[in-house]
Amino acid sequence: MNREVVVDIVERLPQATISRAWGWMARRRHPKVGVSLLKRVFVAATGIDLTESRNSIDEFECLEDLFVRRLRPGTRRVEPEASAVVSPVDAMVGACGTVEGGTLFQVKGRSYSLSRLLDDEENAARFEGGPYATFYLSPRDYHRIHSPVSGVVKEARVVPGGLLPVFPEALEKVDELFARNERIITYVDTTHAGRVAVVKVGATLVGRISLAYDRDVHSNERGQVRRTLTYDPPHLIQKGADLGAFELGSTVVLIGEKGAVDFSGVEAGSATRMGLRIGSVLGRAKGGKGNSRAKKQSTEDES
Repeated sequence: MNREVVVDIVERLPQATISRAWGWMARRRHPKVGVSLLKRVFVAATGIDLTESRNSIDEFECLEDLFVRRLRPGTRRVEPEASAVVSPVDAMVGACGTVEGGTLFQVKGRSYSLSRLLDDEENAARFEGGPYATFYLSPRDYHRIHSPVSGVVKEARVVPGGLLPVFPEALEKVDELFARNERIITYVDTTHAGRVAVVKVGATLVGRISLAYDRDVHSNERGQVRRTLTYDPPHLIQKGADLGAFELGSTVVLIGEKGAVDFSGVEAGSATRMGLRIGSVLGRAKGGKGNSRAKKQSTEDES
């Protein structure tokens, strides 16, 4: 089927309900024969490579466990140089560049608003003139999301929205797609690299987005409200540490502050892998250190 037609169809469907149903099915552990068959069909259909997986296909109790699989220790090298910014995911690189006039590109010729993406004008202003890069995870990719820098998580934001597809044809067709879809934003504050925003964007059939540093927060839940989460003391995050996971492929938009970092190691249309160097810390000091034992506060916005 033509993918543009798929987008038209999905726009008319109850996206959240369908994605929750998919998530429910992906978490089923019985009947074991059916789960085993589903896992094997999915791996064969998508071309998932399990050679780096900590577990074999038979050890995953459900399809979701396969989606959020962990890597075997030692299979990946996270660039250790202190000045390195690393890729947060295994993905294809989409649009990348500089935030100008509060806008980014989702594809050539189609821009979107950073303040809408972050659902926060104050934070958006902080990133004016800074670099951004878009990373698309297909269903075959490793689905965990990692920190591109070392720092602390003091703040995160949950923004409800749609769950439209994020493949290239959808990006070319739908205005401000990333700013329309549901998303969870993690802000990593650093000593030398300023604030880095890791925007995890939901999509069709993504059962949910989960956070490693806050097990109580998931996307695509009934009654979800937009809210800011603050952590006092903040969570200490090392470069390459687990931030969360997609329960199917989707998109990460990475944004840095002007003069603090660059993403010069990425190019649209190229592939990258978690832990590879994608840029450099340029030295402007912001942020600070914190304790990983955090007390969470949740501030809900008015609708």
